[in-house]
Amino acid sequence: MIRAIPPADRTILEQGLKRLKLRRVRELLDDVNELALREEPSYLDFLAYIVDQEIAAREHTQQIKRLKSAKFPFHKTLDDFDFAFQNSISRQSMLDLATLGFVEAHENIVLLGPQGVGKTHLAVALGIAAVNAGYRVLFMTADSLTQTIYSALADGTLSQHMNRILRNDLIILDEVGYLSLDATGSNHLFQVIAKAYETRSLIVTSNLEFQEWGELFDKPATAAAVLDRLLHHAHIITLKGESYRMRSRLRVPPTKEV
Repeated sequence: MIRAIPPADRTILEQGLKRLKLRRVRELLDDVNELALREEPSYLDFLAYIVDQEIAAREHTQQIKRLKSAKFPFHKTLDDFDFAFQNSISRQSMLDLATLGFVEAHENIVLLGPQGVGKTHLAVALGIAAVNAGYRVLFMTADSLTQTIYSALADGTLSQHMNRILRNDLIILDEVGYLSLDATGSNHLFQVIAKAYETRSLIVTSNLEFQEWGELFDKPATAAAVLDRLLHHAHIITLKGESYRMRSRLRVPPTKEV
């Protein structure tokens, strides 16, 4: 049987909140007390309110942690993307992907196109949308993945590093194709893609057409095996046009009148 409710002792209350790790409720204690005195909600409504505040605070903290763990090179969203300049893709098609059905279905996205057309921006934007939705995301360039593999092989921690990569719901591999891979790099990139197949989602950006991937890996058979798994459940997006970075550099300054 629940005993009668005694008057609150502020010190004991704060100690209890600390013990229960209700940090946000501790921070809002005076504010919610004042709010309750002013609005006089039912006890159930008041309890629901402070629980909602704690949950929102914890979700925000977890979101910040996921953003940090994702290791994005910058923070850009689809709202920052210039679809007027890069008109080879539609805004609606990207907004559809940003609903993240592809992550839920363990599908992949492959972004193809020359340097500077916005592939990495779109990959990061979709990654940030996934983080905000509660998914675990990791961003890596193909070169940084290869260097991580070499270092892990040297110190015997490859298994731990592979598990750390594959524990994510969405893995972004950027700049695949800028550097050719030796046998070690080819084999372990294949392992990442093979182990992610139908259990994780991948976003891959590349400057190479698929028929050129045979030159990227040490063996054409490895390239074929990678593409077979990568493209089985994939949304393929090809970007065309000028480079964003070159656009600003090639602008001709206005002529000054004499």
